[in-house]
Amino acid sequence: MADTVVFSLYKGRKDSIYIELSQADKDIEQFKNDIDTLVDKAYEYLDRNEFFSAIKLLGHCFNMDSKDPEILNGIGIVLCELGRLEDSKIILERAIKYHPDDALSYANLAGVYWEFNDYEKAIYYYKKSIDLDPEMSDSYYNLTNLYSEIGLTYMAFITCNEFITKFPNDFEGQDLMNDIMLDLALSIY
Repeated sequence: MADTVVFSLYKGRKDSIYIELSQADKDIEQFKNDIDTLVDKAYEYLDRNEFFSAIKLLGHCFNMDSKDPEILNGIGIVLCELGRLEDSKIILERAIKYHPDDALSYANLAGVYWEFNDYEKAIYYYKKSIDLDPEMSDSYYNLTNLYSEIGLTYMAFITCNEFITKFPNDFEGQDLMNDIMLDLALSIY
């Protein structure tokens, strides 16, 4: 299945990905059975927005372990970044099916629903992520931003307050609270 996903992503973009893929092929050859190293390298490709190399490595890893949450989340992220939202949703739902206590899978699925403009589900999944792992600062940050984006400024304020109370040294949270306070002040006028 993973190879099918990988090759269907390449369709029509051959010349722009050959160089990127040559290094991914070398990584697979060098670390063929070292799933942890390959997953780490795939996430490095993700960080550099080299999505085709990331999916190539993750597809190889998927063939070794089709239930690993790191692999499924990586594939889901790549698919989302490439605009393949429905495919991303399916992969992330699979991750949740096999790992119902994995907070990151819920957070990533929330991001996909946000992209779909299904804000109710996005909020639900961000909250579920926070319930499962209250130390996941990104979920607080993203939920706060989502509330702000859809005009629920008071909910953004409440969530951001929880965020900065839990993570007082997080400067992004402080900046977000400043923006929310400004929005609240402007809404009074």
